[in-house]
Amino acid sequence: MIDTLTPRYLLSCLPLVWLILLSIGCGSLGKDKQSDFLKPFAPIAPQNLKAFSQPLPSDYTLCVETGKTVAAQGHAIEAIKLYERAESLNPTATPLDSNLAPLYASTGNYSAAIERYQRCIEASPQDVELCNNFAWTLMEAGQLTAAAAEANRGLKIDGVNTRLQGTLAMVHYRQGDQVKALRGFEKAHGPVAAHHNLSLLEIDSGNVESAKAHLQIANQAIEPNSKATVLLTALETQTSKY
Repeated sequence: MIDTLTPRYLLSCLPLVWLILLSIGCGSLGKDKQSDFLKPFAPIAPQNLKAFSQPLPSDYTLCVETGKTVAAQGHAIEAIKLYERAESLNPTATPLDSNLAPLYASTGNYSAAIERYQRCIEASPQDVELCNNFAWTLMEAGQLTAAAAEANRGLKIDGVNTRLQGTLAMVHYRQGDQVKALRGFEKAHGPVAAHHNLSLLEIDSGNVESAKAHLQIANQAIEPNSKATVLLTALETQTSKY
């Protein structure tokens, strides 16, 4: 569940217009409550008349558009609340699955993210980028078998998609299969970058000696990776101090 936002937190994260949207309703913006706002016989410039005649955006539209702005600013929780509010305002509208799925995943709510991604996949089964994002979310949720299956499904659609190849390699690494992981990274980025990537994963896992071995292989290439060279030097310098 997402905690209720406090006014103090909203003020620290969002411009005043977003706070107004959340506290008094998205559609309250731009509505003048004074009965004499437009007087029947008041002279109005033609350009103003056209502006006043335009219909105001619906509460639903305001919430969706503000949600997009908030999400772009990096405020995932606030964006989620705006999108969920929009869905509650118009239950018959198309669900905002593609908007909410990555936001749920970014906040660690994997069960909600997976449910949304599944509906997205049902609607667009041939979308390989969507497939890749779903596979990555499944991996982060610890559902490695399902993640590998989804990545492989995407690769059947686009066998040379480097993002899917890299995601599948990551899944194999999480499964403890470094041979398949290395093979996947090689397909995606080439042998030198593959060893460099595995070295980073090994460092993150605390396997420094294994990381050094991968970096040494990378540095033996005809065109070694400069980042791998710098990283190997740093590791060797660090380990020599102990």
